[in-house]
Amino acid sequence: MNAVNNARVLCWNAAYREDFGRLNKAWIEKFFTLEPFDIELLEKPAEKIIARGGDIIFVAVGKQIAGTVAYLPLDEETVEMTKMAVDETFQGQRLGWLLGKAIIERAAGAGFKKMVLFSNRVLEPAINMYHKLGFVETELDPGRYKRSNIKMTMDLQEPPLAGLGRSLADTVHATEERLLRFTDEEAGRRPSADKWSRKEVLGHLIDSAMNNYPRFIRSQQAEYLDTPGYNQDFWVDVRRYQEEDWRELVQIWKMLNLHIARVLPLLPEETLGHILAIGPNAPVTLRYVADDYLRHLKHHLTQIFPVHANY
Repeated sequence: MNAVNNARVLCWNAAYREDFGRLNKAWIEKFFTLEPFDIELLEKPAEKIIARGGDIIFVAVGKQIAGTVAYLPLDEETVEMTKMAVDETFQGQRLGWLLGKAIIERAAGAGFKKMVLFSNRVLEPAINMYHKLGFVETELDPGRYKRSNIKMTMDLQEPPLAGLGRSLADTVHATEERLLRFTDEEAGRRPSADKWSRKEVLGHLIDSAMNNYPRFIRSQQAEYLDTPGYNQDFWVDVRRYQEEDWRELVQIWKMLNLHIARVLPLLPEETLGHILAIGPNAPVTLRYVADDYLRHLKHHLTQIFPVHANY
């Protein structure tokens, strides 16, 4: 069995603290000697890595924690990749590659610009993997470890939709307070018999979020995806948004869109060209759907805040 096909990348959890220490002590003690900084990180990972703005991830195969890696901030722009370890049982099955790709993506997604690592040339398979991940050897400066005889570095690239995610989150945060200025009565008032109230417009944006979120997820699994459209008037009528509390609707809208804002930077660049056929509409790319989602949201917000009004 190829372990990487049955592997899951897991976020930091205090329950995995002993695995973090176990996996790293095994390889360090096999080739070298535990140094003071090793002991500090392995005994108190939450305090020495997570609390300092770093990150630790794990890879699990079935129920077994098979590997781990971390990054530790060195300054506002630079992180050190550290404490990569894979259980000997699973070595040679590309779990190190999976961990490396994941921690690089997480550091880039967190806004860091550069990643460095310190290693030893005796770990030849690891050095070869670092090169393939995109690291290049650079001048060695004094590191934290006596065992280090090579330093490698790479520039981190921001995920392609990170800016779109920030724009969506900024729009949500900037709009929430303005929305809450309306009373429940004002939000439920229809400008005419055939037009939506503010409650119904926001309800439609809630429906939009719930329909588009699975598209962002499912379209990553297939290069071509057929996905249903929806009748927006029917959804708004059936849900009876007019009867809902305005402040509760605002919070639902806010949380759904912040959730999507966090998903957008996670969309891999290679999936953005995947095609979606949404109902009877012409097929479009995943990138178009993501860009259009924010355009659509802003369009309907202008219905809630008419341009001539001073809210």
